[in-house]
Amino acid sequence: MRFARLGVVLLALLGAPRAADADLLARAIAAGEQAAGGAAQPPSQAQAPPQQPPPADDLTSWAGASRATALPELLQYAIANAPSLASAKIDIAIAEARIYQTLARDDWQIDAQLTVNSSQAYIGGVSFDRSTTVRLFANLSRALPTGGTVTLHAGTEFNRSPSFLPSEGTVNNWADEITGTIVQPLLRGRGRLLWDAAQRKATLSRDAAVLGRRLAAIQAVQVVIAAYWDLVFAERQVAITRSSLELAKERLRITQIGSDGGKVPRSEIPAVQQIIATREEDVLNGELGVLDRSIALRRAAGMPVGKGELGLRLGAELQPGDTAWDLGEVTERAFAASPELAQLGKQDAVAKIDIEVTENGLLPQLDAALTLGPTGQDEKFGTAWKNVALFKSIQVGGSLTFQHSLGQENVKGLAREQREQRRKLEVTATDLRAQIAQATARAVAQAELARRRVALSQRAIDLATENIKIETDRFNLGKATNFDVLNRQEELRQAELRKAQAMIDWHKAEAAIQALTGDILPTYGISVE
Repeated sequence: MRFARLGVVLLALLGAPRAADADLLARAIAAGEQAAGGAAQPPSQAQAPPQQPPPADDLTSWAGASRATALPELLQYAIANAPSLASAKIDIAIAEARIYQTLARDDWQIDAQLTVNSSQAYIGGVSFDRSTTVRLFANLSRALPTGGTVTLHAGTEFNRSPSFLPSEGTVNNWADEITGTIVQPLLRGRGRLLWDAAQRKATLSRDAAVLGRRLAAIQAVQVVIAAYWDLVFAERQVAITRSSLELAKERLRITQIGSDGGKVPRSEIPAVQQIIATREEDVLNGELGVLDRSIALRRAAGMPVGKGELGLRLGAELQPGDTAWDLGEVTERAFAASPELAQLGKQDAVAKIDIEVTENGLLPQLDAALTLGPTGQDEKFGTAWKNVALFKSIQVGGSLTFQHSLGQENVKGLAREQREQRRKLEVTATDLRAQIAQATARAVAQAELARRRVALSQRAIDLATENIKIETDRFNLGKATNFDVLNRQEELRQAELRKAQAMIDWHKAEAAIQALTGDILPTYGISVE
């Protein structure tokens, strides 16, 4: 009777799951009181007021029906909608626009100018005729890959001035010219290295942005895969708990049959009912865990999260992994495939270009210039240009310009700073290689450990199954209680959960290794090129 009353108290604390169980307990109490010589109460008076179980669809009423999906579908959706990938794509477009900007060095520059000057002189109170000068010129210039500049110049000048002979009045004169000028640096600023420097740097930045997009894709896929396996484990956990619940219910059925036949004391029933109540609570908590993992997976894949858009259903079968990896080979592949190391390589190349450009500024400036072209003069506009066309007069000029700043401490300091920045990149690359080696070793070790855990857990499952049979036989012989049998069933449940967790850990470690070696994208048919 004491055990029966204890069962009532426990069920009252846990909440009686069903009216039938309460009725069963009431009959157990009545039987116990009869055995103790007390007056038995009718079952209707002994049982607690029935409690209505919560509607089965309470969770789905606000969470929505679980949507069936699979990993490839989730990954394609994530790649198409991941904000990090969209941002990385914009970074690539920005970098390509900067490359396009550097093509401005191929542009032809046009400039023109028109000036008019008119004046009248007074000397000794005598007024001279007004003097007028009109100049018009245009230049067409372009930078050269050698660092120089070529300029085509065309100009005309009209000059009307009073003659020194009063009888001649004013004199008109047209002066026209067409010349070509080449200015070529001989030391500072010479060579194609400086000509292409801006475009090379912009191209390297674009390549780094492409690597950044690949890195974002790998990270997004890895996060989705990890969230996917977390949801698979949550579903598997619920399935294992449901299976354990069914075992407990079957245990209750057998116990009730034995009790009705007088072979099993009714005091064995509350222990089973307590486990059933606990299992039902575990199932409910597991379903909430499935919902939580579904929301996390939706968030990782970029799927909408809201009313009616919460649950996901995978139904994936867990398969034990049997792949073994060679740590040395995986590490070398991880070094070769690392987008982060490749990005540092691009940054190092940019730093090298900056150093070369800066150190070129330490050279003296020595520029050579050559000008050549026909000129023509006449009182008439047409005749002056005719003389230009006939090359009756040719203008030739040249210059050599030297300039140098003594000391140049600012340029030397800048070059030194850039060299130190490059050394810093080398230190960062060394540290990053160590981090990749550590992550690779950890992932390979986790995969190997998980593979062994699967084998050990399967052995524990086999032993737990055998122990359940042994404990059941002992119960049938009256040498064990339901408490012992249920403990064996709990050991089976825990062993199955450990095996499921080990398989999940193996799949996560596999995804980590694939992410490090760069195989994760082609494995799932994803391309971000």
